[in-house]
Amino acid sequence: MTQVELETLVQQELAACGAFLVEFSMNADNQIRVYADMVEGHISIDQLKKLSRAVEGALGEDSENYSIEVSSPGMFAPFKVPAQFTKHIGRQVKVNRISSGTSLKGTLERYDGETITLHWTERVPKPSGKGKVTVDVREELALSDVSKIVLEFKF
Repeated sequence: MTQVELETLVQQELAACGAFLVEFSMNADNQIRVYADMVEGHISIDQLKKLSRAVEGALGEDSENYSIEVSSPGMFAPFKVPAQFTKHIGRQVKVNRISSGTSLKGTLERYDGETITLHWTERVPKPSGKGKVTVDVREELALSDVSKIVLEFKF
């Protein structure tokens, strides 16, 4: 079975349970890695087992010659595919920018395939007088200026 055929099988299995493929790799050392997530909620261990068994079944007797890793991408993994952006709209994210080398933290409000919009509040000095006021900030970022975007967790 070729890498393309195997990846197609994985995509079909994931679509059947409402999941999507984050990453698929197969190298010369016979290591197969599949990272998947659900459109809504989290992918279960049972779903990952079913996917792993489907890969093994597709490889047939050759499956013993492969190392197969099937997993969710993990909570600190950067976003790689559009479905991850869409899934996490409304959640807190951290975005690293290429142009300035800075990072922003805020709520992912919008994703259109080319840009994202972040929203956050910050305290700034009052226009006149002493003290600070809280202001809403929205910034639209081109994905071409984003080196990495991950979920932001507060423990």
